[in-house]
Amino acid sequence: MGILVLGMHRSGTSALAGTLVGLGLEPGVEATLMPADEGNPEGYFEQQPIVELNEEILLHFGGRWDSPPVLEANWVSEDYLARARALYASLYDSAHFVMKDPRVSLLLELWRRAAPSEPCAVFIVRDPLQVAWSLAKRDAIPVVTGLALWSAFNRAALAGLAGLRVHVCTYRDLVEHPEEVLESLTASLRAWGELPDGADVVGARARVNPELRRNTAPVSDDRRLEAPSEIEDLAHYLEGLVGRHDAFSSACPPPGWWEDVLLAERRTLVAELTEAVTTRDAIIGTLKVDNEALRTQSRELREDLRATTADLETLRNVYPVRVMRALGRMTRR
Repeated sequence: MGILVLGMHRSGTSALAGTLVGLGLEPGVEATLMPADEGNPEGYFEQQPIVELNEEILLHFGGRWDSPPVLEANWVSEDYLARARALYASLYDSAHFVMKDPRVSLLLELWRRAAPSEPCAVFIVRDPLQVAWSLAKRDAIPVVTGLALWSAFNRAALAGLAGLRVHVCTYRDLVEHPEEVLESLTASLRAWGELPDGADVVGARARVNPELRRNTAPVSDDRRLEAPSEIEDLAHYLEGLVGRHDAFSSACPPPGWWEDVLLAERRTLVAELTEAVTTRDAIIGTLKVDNEALRTQSRELREDLRATTADLETLRNVYPVRVMRALGRMTRR
């Protein structure tokens, strides 16, 4: 069946996926796993082919992960379904696998329909201001835009999870109270038949490293008033969902009018930037071609000069010095 890890970027999806892997679930083919880096030294637990397909789909509909597009009804094509099914089949050998990519929160309809059998999900939520601050530090995204992105991802996940078996947790609890979170999470997985035999709860607990709580906003509780009321309402609603849901349903509070406006503006800016970068790259490509042509011409001229010099040296050796001086005077006139 498999487990989908859902949540907004910078919300602890990697830490959560790591604990599930520690419990014995398979992250998929090793060769195509996204490698760890400074941004996530413990690893991302993301399959690169899945990330690439998700990015392709978002781009096709006029967006990216940081400027999610508006998806119309029936956006899931047969081509996307076939490709997603093929990825499930080629990347995951075990029935107990974990699939993680925050973009899946936006494209959940595709991955639910393509799954070989109905999956369950673990949905992690992080404080919106912490997420927005983290995005500002890492990607230079304005905090208010980061809040709108946080809302868009979480609302899309809530809509896409309807009817599934879902366990909800918070990043704060995972870091501060890992034993309690793991106890509750393993109970849900065991009830759903998704906990592998011999699950290593101790090993899973060891993967939660509070020191990796990076890019935490240096704000006190009184500054939470900086978040718009719609964001606060959604944050409180999400925290109220913590725990096990055998058939998920939600009726989250409505978004603010400004959220769609900000995201639409960001889509426009990103599209303009992408076009500018494409134009720049085309110009650079043309300059590289021209530069190579000049290099070739320069090499040919150097070869001609060497040949002419060699010919002159031959003439000097063959003809008397007096004749060569006369030729030199003639060429100087």
